[in-house]
Amino acid sequence: MDSKPWEVAVVSSSIEHRQDVAGMLFRLGLDPICLSSVDQCRELRARPNLGLVFCDRRVKDGDYRDVLSVVNATDAQRLENEAKVVMMADLDTPEEYHQARQHGLFDVIPSPCRATDVEWMVIQAKRNRRPAKELLTPSRNLSLLWRAAGAGA
Repeated sequence: MDSKPWEVAVVSSSIEHRQDVAGMLFRLGLDPICLSSVDQCRELRARPNLGLVFCDRRVKDGDYRDVLSVVNATDAQRLENEAKVVMMADLDTPEEYHQARQHGLFDVIPSPCRATDVEWMVIQAKRNRRPAKELLTPSRNLSLLWRAAGAGA
């Protein structure tokens, strides 16, 4: 799908949780970066190939909103390809889910995580990885295709 290097991070204050999710990602052929705090997430800014971050609702020095703001701090490398952040948490109401998405989360998966949920987030994040410029520039002359299909007549 995408031949560029792609990195994934797991942010959790619980070493067991980090190890569980990292193991799931490793079985998918990924070698995740494991972090335990928002402060440690600052090192992710220097990684232009970061594509996906799994984080707990709360970590020892902040929450998912802090992780979002650190991971996707505006810089030239991130403008084209922002990392997707997935929160690992059980939410009580649909309103909590919508509020989390409005803060900029890519999605929310239940915690403790299931391998199928982690894999689905990897698939979705890779699928949505194409830069905005690429999505806006069609590779074919669509008007010719439209006419050839008889739809434009």
